Amino acid sequence: MNLAWLVDEWDVTDAREVTDVIAWARTKAGGNPYEVFVRWEDHHTSKDDQLEPYARYALIYGRPAVEDATTETILFESK
Repeated sequence: MNLAWLVDEWDVTDAREVTDVIAWARTKAGGNPYEVFVRWEDHHTSKDDQLEPYARYALIYGRPAVEDATTETILFESK
């Protein structure tokens, strides 16, 4: 049996401290597991040698809801 859970993603842009974001996430999570990531823009070179933006993420707080689970992140952007 395959199981999945819903994920809420938030972009927090006006926090003064990381601890403010963690406290806010803890309140939003309501006792459920949560993770806090930092996102930054990097670049990679496309097949035609053009620089393209690339979002990178690093986990800074929390842990996955299930320790032995596999996580796959697929990003979509609308234009």
